Amino acid sequence: MNRLVVAYDRNRAVGRNGDIPWMGALPADMQHFRELTWGESVIMGRKTFESLPEASRPLRDRENIVVSLSQKAIEGALVAHSLEEALEQAQYEPFIIGGGQLYKEALPYVDRIDATEIDTTINDADTYFPMINLDEWEIVQREAHSADARNKFNYAFTTYLRRGTK
Repeated sequence: MNRLVVAYDRNRAVGRNGDIPWMGALPADMQHFRELTWGESVIMGRKTFESLPEASRPLRDRENIVVSLSQKAIEGALVAHSLEEALEQAQYEPFIIGGGQLYKEALPYVDRIDATEIDTTINDADTYFPMINLDEWEIVQREAHSADARNKFNYAFTTYLRRGTK
């Protein structure tokens, strides 16, 4: 099964100036991401890879695959020149983890979306997750959480499954 992992705000914003706008403000999301992707293949665009903190590049204990038209080699990661090539290279369950362009391109290929829906609005966001057609997707799990001492925002872990997928 091809999966997609995303965190977005009320307007589906996922990024601002090459960064995750809520970085550090929602550690529960980072923990959830780690639990989902640990030991699996993570597929990301070059800009997403470069936006990772240098100490976190590549994401450890995961097979990192970077989709790039121009890049030939990246230390610690496989390079694919298309999403299709990345999916073929994946030795473990593939998780598409961004960015915005790759999310849009990947939607027809994925059967499951693991979304963190964050109850905030990033006014100066410049990267968004595409709208999904709820006639094609159903929510199979939703776990809501309130803001607390560690997590600045209310949020929900929501799992979407493509209709007809088992």
